[in-house]
Amino acid sequence: MDMKKEQIEQKLIELQSKVESEPARSVSVNKPTTDLTADASADIKSDLCYFGGLVSIALGLLLLFQHVRVSTGFFSALGLGGQGFGLLMIPLLVGVGWIMYDAKSRAGWAITSITCLVICFSVLSGLIMNFPATSLLGLIFMLLPFALGGMLLFKGLGGPQGVKEKLKKEGLIK
Repeated sequence: MDMKKEQIEQKLIELQSKVESEPARSVSVNKPTTDLTADASADIKSDLCYFGGLVSIALGLLLLFQHVRVSTGFFSALGLGGQGFGLLMIPLLVGVGWIMYDAKSRAGWAITSITCLVICFSVLSGLIMNFPATSLLGLIFMLLPFALGGMLLFKGLGGPQGVKEKLKKEGLIK
């Protein structure tokens, strides 16, 4: 044990003498020049404003849509209204049959697609939507997220200058 301690002490003395005998050198550390405080915080703030605005607008839509009541009307629900679209089944069946015969036929796909769109339009046009009476405060609470969301979205895009730069970059304005 004593032999090992003596060897360790001897090595430490040799190492210390080497360090003291070497000439002094200036040590320079190259720091990376990334300034995370200015640019990154601005980007994060911009992204938070942008996505916060989108979420706020979605919340406003949810509140507004939650309040709208949709119905079909008494006679339309019984099939007695003038909004029947039973005759549209004929071109739909012709289009589907044409597709079954020749799946690559553009005419069959066109007839089927157009008939489906007209059926969807007929169903949607038969709906009755109304906005029941509500208090002014309730209406303000429904519409307030739209205003706040629009402001945050605009701020997230960089305000007026940011919007102008993005439009220039897209080539929409000069």
